[in-house]
Amino acid sequence: MNATNTTSVRGDTEARRRGILDAAAAILDVGGYAALTIRSVAKEAGMSPGLIYQYFVDKRDIFAALLFESQQELTAFIAELPRDQGISALIAAIVPETTKQWARVGHVASVWRTTEDASNSDGQAVQDLRHSTEAQFAELRTALEDAAGAQGLSLREGPSLIPFVWAGLMGLADTIVNNWAQDLDPTEYITYSADGLARAITH
Repeated sequence: MNATNTTSVRGDTEARRRGILDAAAAILDVGGYAALTIRSVAKEAGMSPGLIYQYFVDKRDIFAALLFESQQELTAFIAELPRDQGISALIAAIVPETTKQWARVGHVASVWRTTEDASNSDGQAVQDLRHSTEAQFAELRTALEDAAGAQGLSLREGPSLIPFVWAGLMGLADTIVNNWAQDLDPTEYITYSADGLARAITH
């Protein structure tokens, strides 16, 4: 096989995998994790179930790939954010991306984890996600430390710090996606919430 054909095959493989993940994301948007099956993904992607199995073991494997991809994207996004405007501005800048993650996979991640961990807690998908979660939270901590330092502040260190910030970001995402605060201006709501989180974790 020459170089051109090799590139073509690789491109086709990546395109099919991308198509499968996009189809799965569309199904999650409409029906949640319960609606995600190999058959439904195959139908949405315009592929045969057999072809799906060439790329993913089962629906849990597909969801794990989506969550892993989303975490990597968020980690890279946070790494590129400026920190010189302070911690409140940093948190506000993170919100759109964490909202995107929550809307795509975050709101059903607990269902996936319950199912996957119960049957295969040492599976490769779970191991990969543990590493990507650690990397995501490590990048978040570094960004918060840098932004706080730019203001001459320090973080209130403790094991609850990152879970607290993450819970705040996920709560914001839930509110924004579901429009729970429809009478509020989204930008003002994000700014207010970011200010509150920033004050809660610094001294």
